[in-house]
Amino acid sequence: MHAESANATLDLIEAGRIVAILRGDAGDADQVLSDTLADAGITALELTVDSPDAFSRIGHLVQACAGRMAIGAGTVLTVEQARRAADAGATFIVSPNRDTAVIAAAVSLGLVAIPGCQTPSEIVEAIDAGAQAVKLFPAQALGPAFVHAVRAPLGDVRLVPTGGVTPELARAYRDAGAWALGAGSELLGRDLAQGIDTAALAARARAFAEAAR
Repeated sequence: MHAESANATLDLIEAGRIVAILRGDAGDADQVLSDTLADAGITALELTVDSPDAFSRIGHLVQACAGRMAIGAGTVLTVEQARRAADAGATFIVSPNRDTAVIAAAVSLGLVAIPGCQTPSEIVEAIDAGAQAVKLFPAQALGPAFVHAVRAPLGDVRLVPTGGVTPELARAYRDAGAWALGAGSELLGRDLAQGIDTAALAARARAFAEAAR
């Protein structure tokens, strides 16, 4: 059952190939934001657990986005955070680092684990620990050429470059073989607490979605 759930999550992420990263306080705009992203073709959203009321908000997003968008927890650093994410209804977790205990806990809970890695050794260790995809972070330090080079020996590993990704870079990463892309402030904006310009957000989301596919 866990495998079926994880595969469904992977399929949903792959449908849009962009993981939107929501960090901080968006006021009461979480659902407006997620609806705008989904309408533009983005099918995955992570809310970082260091955000205010993160697990409660994840629960609300899961209910609001059922069937349209995979909802995950980001910046997951501990096994307890992975458990709380699962309890809230998240279907995937993303971490900035590679912690095999967190990966194993996530997989045992039926979550897709996307740990942060930066070297071929870290990528292999993460996959061996059960991770279904790997976040290349910070992607600014690696670039599309790294994705192309590392895929030669590592084959079909799902790579998710994250950090400084723009629509232009998204195209380059996809051409290099990236499975999906993580996009934060470049997609959502830098000060969500001040309000969301839905028209501008929709335009950015469409640009990212088109570039990723």
